[in-house]
Amino acid sequence: MITSHFVKEKKIIIGRFSGPFGIQGWVHLISYTDPQSNVFRYPHWKIQKNNLWQPIQREIKKPHGSGWIVKIKNCDDRDQAMLLKGFEIAIDRTDLPNTTDQEYYWEDLIGLKVMDLSGKNLGIIDYLFETGANDVIAVKLNNQKHFIPYLKQVIKSVDLEKKTMMVDWEII
Repeated sequence: MITSHFVKEKKIIIGRFSGPFGIQGWVHLISYTDPQSNVFRYPHWKIQKNNLWQPIQREIKKPHGSGWIVKIKNCDDRDQAMLLKGFEIAIDRTDLPNTTDQEYYWEDLIGLKVMDLSGKNLGIIDYLFETGANDVIAVKLNNQKHFIPYLKQVIKSVDLEKKTMMVDWEII
């Protein structure tokens, strides 16, 4: 008996196409990376069509306003560019650079159980967001959300294996 093993690689969404630009197949790109230009560090973009991840190749990129426009291979007119509108751009998780100690991807923090220093459960990390001053963790417990600043003096430990985060923070 022959067995084949297919490992489904986790995808990370790094941006999306927001619509056509001009008549020659260019597409507006919204980057989710910080800085926005980091989206171009990843050469192997994929989009999901019919529930399958398919590779796409970019040919040219240009800054445009506060964002970017890109020319995708075999996308030669406005109608073809319109078909890309709304598609999210993904990369394989393995394409991300390794993190250093005390450095985490937001993707890895979502779903962690958050506890205060006394061991009290504060909830599960639902999402994170930027404020300009610092990042913020949205923690959900019993259909209530609480926000905790992602600061060195607040985040005491992260254990990805145990899926826990210890914080020096009190929720009233």
